[in-house]
Amino acid sequence: MINNKSYVSKSENETKKIAKEIVKNLISNKKRCVVFLKGDLGSGKTTFVRFALEALGLKDDEFEGSPSFTLVNEYKEGIFHMDLYRITSDEELINSGIYDYFSNEGIFFIEWPDKLKIKPDIVIEFKDKNGGRIINVHSS
Repeated sequence: MINNKSYVSKSENETKKIAKEIVKNLISNKKRCVVFLKGDLGSGKTTFVRFALEALGLKDDEFEGSPSFTLVNEYKEGIFHMDLYRITSDEELINSGIYDYFSNEGIFFIEWPDKLKIKPDIVIEFKDKNGGRIINVHSS
């Protein structure tokens, strides 16, 4: 079953509520969930992850920000935040060891996921529009 839902956020507080709802309804009851986050630079992907991690029980001061240079931030209980923006080739992606993470259970939030050759459970797309943000969620 495929579910599609669109949200409109005009503030960080609204994005926080949206992230909490998505985690509650689509992520928190799974042992393994791959979440692709798509959108332009500055479209709200990392902010969304911060709020999703909070909804999963992470304290705000434990959030490490975007792993743009380290590629992966690993949090408690098998929760991972990946940022593949700086990856430039399939060879670099393979050599980074990213695929090794997916042999385990866990919740994976992945920014710039188009470089991966895996299937997501959820795709969240962020688009700026009229001073706000459209957040489209597709899940299977």
